[in-house]
Amino acid sequence: MENKDKSTQSDTNHKMLFNSDGFELFIKILSVSVTFILFIFKGILYVLPFFLETTPDEERRKKRRRNEISYYDDEGHAYTSDGRRLF
Repeated sequence: MENKDKSTQSDTNHKMLFNSDGFELFIKILSVSVTFILFIFKGILYVLPFFLETTPDEERRKKRRRNEISYYDDEGHAYTSDGRRLF
């Protein structure tokens, strides 16, 4: 015997969140935004080394600065700023 009264029947056709059109749209928007963010991040990583690269003049200045005498000890030995002994 079938119950024809709709108010007493349970709703067995629940709409799942994963089957809804809104969730599908949300996933598409999320994937596009993540793809865009990754594209920007890769571009930054590609361009960043060009700005961080040192020129040969800077390398020479650093080497010269590294070999400059920073101080002398009591025995007359010369030391650089990083603590290396020169003489």
